[in-house]
Amino acid sequence: MRDGQPAGSPPDLAAALAVARRSGDPDLLADALARHANVLVKAGRLADARTELDEAAAIHRQRGRGYDEARCAHLAATLSRLSGDVAGARLRARRALQLVASDTLIAVSALTELGEDALAERKGEDAAAEYASALAAARAAGLVPAALAALHRRRAAALVAAGRFAEAVRDLRAARDLFRQAGDATSAVRVLVEQATAVQQSGDFAEAERVAAEARQAAEASVDHFALADLDLLWSARALARQDGVTALAAARSAQQQALLAVAPVLYVSATLAIAQLAEATGDRLAAYEALAMGWVTLGDLLGQDLARTTFEPKVHELRERWGVTAFDAVKAEYEARRLAARERGQSSGEGV
Repeated sequence: MRDGQPAGSPPDLAAALAVARRSGDPDLLADALARHANVLVKAGRLADARTELDEAAAIHRQRGRGYDEARCAHLAATLSRLSGDVAGARLRARRALQLVASDTLIAVSALTELGEDALAERKGEDAAAEYASALAAARAAGLVPAALAALHRRRAAALVAAGRFAEAVRDLRAARDLFRQAGDATSAVRVLVEQATAVQQSGDFAEAERVAAEARQAAEASVDHFALADLDLLWSARALARQDGVTALAAARSAQQQALLAVAPVLYVSATLAIAQLAEATGDRLAAYEALAMGWVTLGDLLGQDLARTTFEPKVHELRERWGVTAFDAVKAEYEARRLAARERGQSSGEGV
C-alpha cells in the first residue's frame, strides 16, 4: 500500500484519490471517492466501495448538495444489501428519498431498493407496497416502457412471495405488453414464462399449461434456450406433482441441455440437481451420482472450480451420508469404471484425437 492506495486498485484512480485527500479540496475528494468506489465494485470489494460512497455522501451533505448526496446514498444502499446488510441498505435508501422530489429517477431507484430490501427479508407484502410506490414515481417521472415493465415484473415477484398470484399475473401481463411496446421480444417471452410459473403456483394447472404452451411456441420461434430451459423445469415440476417421475426426469434432462445451450449456469445447476433427485427417487443411484459428478465438471468449465466445488460438493456428501460409505464408494467406482471404459473406446476409435 502506498499513499493510502488500497491493494489491487488501478494505480491511476487510487493515486487520484490519494492526491484528492492531500489537497484538502472536499469537492475533488468527493468526485475521486465516487470514481474509486466504482473500481472497487468491479473488483468485488463491495464493503470498501460502500465506505467510500458513504464518505462522498457526507461531503455532499456538508456542501449542501442534496441530489448528489442522494445519488451516493442510493448506490451505497444497494451495496449494503448485496453485502448482506439489509438494515443498512434500508436506512440509506430512505435517506436518499428524503433528499429528492418524488418524481425523480433517484426517488424511483430508492423506492426500488426498498422493494429489494423487503424481498431480501422475504417480506412480500412490504415489497409489493414499495414497488407500487416505485411504479407511481416512475410514471410521474415519465420513465420509458421498458423501465416500467421491469418494475411491474419485480412487483409481480413480490406479489408471488406474498401469495397474491392473481395480482402477480396482472402485473406480468402489463410487463409483457410494455416490453412488446419497447420492442423487447426476449423479455416479453421471459415474462410469459414467469406468468405460467405464477399460475402454476396458484394451483390453476389447466391455465398454467395453456400459458406455458404459448410461451414455448414463442420461445421456440425465437430459439430462446434460456426460456425453454425454464419451461422444461416448470414442466418437470408439474409432472412430479402428478407423480409422473418418468416425464419429470425427461423434462429435467431437456432443461439441462437447454441451459447449456443458453450458457445459463443457474438454470443448469437447477436442472442437474433435479435430475439427481429424480434419479435417486427411482433407485438409480448411478444416474444420481453421475448427474452431480458431470454437473461439477461442467460448471467448473463454465465458472471455475471453486464455485463448482461450493455448489456440488455438499450434494455429493449428502449422497454419501444417505447411502452409507460402502454403497457410495461402490457407485462411485462403477461410475469411474464406465468413464474409463468410454474414454478407452473413444481412443481406440480415434475419437478425441
